[in-house]
Amino acid sequence: MTGREWVLADAFDRAAPTYDAMVALSPGYHDQLRTAAEALVARMPSGAGSARVLDLGCGSGASTQALLDAWAAAGRSPAGLSATGVDASEGMVAQARAKAWRPGVELVVADAVAYLREQPDASVDGVLGAYLLRNVPDRGALVAEVARVLRPGGAFVIHDYSVAGSAVAQAIWAAVCHGIIIPLAVVKRSDVPLHRYLYTSVRDFDSVARICRRLQEVGLVDVRHRTYPGWQSGVVHTVVGSSPS
Repeated sequence: MTGREWVLADAFDRAAPTYDAMVALSPGYHDQLRTAAEALVARMPSGAGSARVLDLGCGSGASTQALLDAWAAAGRSPAGLSATGVDASEGMVAQARAKAWRPGVELVVADAVAYLREQPDASVDGVLGAYLLRNVPDRGALVAEVARVLRPGGAFVIHDYSVAGSAVAQAIWAAVCHGIIIPLAVVKRSDVPLHRYLYTSVRDFDSVARICRRLQEVGLVDVRHRTYPGWQSGVVHTVVGSSPS
């Protein structure tokens, strides 16, 4: 790992005890994760009796739970799903491990790209990356590794903030961060530098068009995008692509 990755992981370690309380204050946070997870399940092949999914950047486990809920809501047997949550922050994974999980769920402390490189070709049915890609120094490597490990017909969903290319979205993001998110972190005694990093990381992240191109450049097909209503329109996005069947 680079020095930047270790610093970021340490910041998430410090924020881990209050992370769930902070994200609970974000309008639509859990509903949007559920929508992203549902998009992944809907794209995954339905004929097989079992499936393996990766939740990269699983944090405290909210996105992993969203995957389990989406799988169940689709009428698919819980016993048929093997889910692995991966995160570089030991503190965040510790928060996730403290929660109750059914059999078939594994939580791993690892860098996402390094973990993917240990996986065989065509060994995974679905990958969710929620609030992950902008935090990865080598985004191209991560997307390429996801494409490599996906089985034919498998799906990759990216869920994140992106404001590049929209002056309105950039202005909204700046106002929300400087007027609400960072001051709230101070009040809640959360990790203020991490929330300042949140602002700059989103400000400097890929545009949605660039994210879509990244998926297409590694051979994923039927790439689709959606945003969300309200002030988050043009700010929060879900992008999905599939491995060719």
